[in-house]
Amino acid sequence: MAKKEDNAQKKEKKQRRGIHFSNSREAKLKLIPPFVMLAAGAATSIIMVVHGCRLQQFLTRLLLVLLLFYVLGCILKGILDMIERQNRPPEPDEDEVIEKGSEEGDSEEEASEEGDSEEETSEE
Repeated sequence: MAKKEDNAQKKEKKQRRGIHFSNSREAKLKLIPPFVMLAAGAATSIIMVVHGCRLQQFLTRLLLVLLLFYVLGCILKGILDMIERQNRPPEPDEDEVIEKGSEEGDSEEEASEEGDSEEETSEE
């Protein structure tokens, strides 16, 4: 009984780990805006410390840089999402498969109608 509980707890831990540390492309794309923001913030902080800026000026500039680069990271993420959606092949739904079958029937009817109209013109 204890072994079953231990196995259940291990499975639950693995599931929790999978949720938080997913290697999917979507999870990686979510990390782009914070990474860009933090990299820009670190570079700005280093530059301003070297130049010896006052604290209020330092914090104001840092806040503006963080906001600006977070927005730029979100724009970059959106562009990458759009490119990925365009490159992904469309997944057929069940409805679409049925429609394609009915479209083929429609095209056969259209072809027979065109054949009828050609026969009418040749008879004249």
